[in-house]
Amino acid sequence: ADSQLNGPRASALVKEFIPLLEERFRLIRDPAARLLTGHSSGGWSTLWLQLTYPNDFGGCWSSSPDPVDFTAFQKSNLYQDESMFTDAQGKAQGSYRMPLGDVDEKILMSVQQEVGMERALDPDGGSGEQWDSWSACFSPPGIRQDLPLRAFDPLTGKINHNVIEKYWSRYDIARLVAKNWKELAPVFATKVHLLVGARDSFYLERAVANLQKKIAALQEADLRAGIAPLKGDGFIEVLPGATHDTAAVIARGRFALSMREYLKKQGFSE
Repeated sequence: ADSQLNGPRASALVKEFIPLLEERFRLIRDPAARLLTGHSSGGWSTLWLQLTYPNDFGGCWSSSPDPVDFTAFQKSNLYQDESMFTDAQGKAQGSYRMPLGDVDEKILMSVQQEVGMERALDPDGGSGEQWDSWSACFSPPGIRQDLPLRAFDPLTGKINHNVIEKYWSRYDIARLVAKNWKELAPVFATKVHLLVGARDSFYLERAVANLQKKIAALQEADLRAGIAPLKGDGFIEVLPGATHDTAAVIARGRFALSMREYLKKQGFSE
């Protein structure tokens, strides 16, 4: 994603690096032959690229993406909650869990513990770990030009809603979809293939389920307006019982077959 702090990563990839590769190597110079796939942060990045550059890629096969709806950023609602570290009842907010049996689970790491680990690596927010990486992508530079403006206090967890609304919300995929639904409806119908485990280790299924519901609501609104949805092989699916790790294994197998069939249909089978 293009970012104030990280630089124009997406536009450099699409407008500079891919053309360079096509000049130097024997590649098919056709957007339909460019496929995106990734897991976790790679799942978010590939989905983001497909939605922000819909005509430059043939499709994305993304699994267990980082939060695609910031009302379900893991277990937090970034727009309404007061703290990243605790819920409304003051209970510690989990960040990493392990299923125990069919229903129970054990919290192995809270958000506060994870952020604390990152602070131990770099108190100024440059650890390069998960939360600091999100800040580096979503936030502008802070007091120092090489470090991001904090969206929440790393000691107390208090959320700065001004930073969330002004900067982070630009990377909220659910908001992006609602804003640009007319353009993105055919992309979801034909190009987006998204999987996540129902018991994702980092609660990422919550945001995917929200996105799924919002797309369904937008499609229903189109039907009421007399707009028939485009048919295609795109899908969003929550895998029963799968975790962050097991969903990756399932996705690799299913995506490999799906991408191969897609390439055959496009005439790229050789």
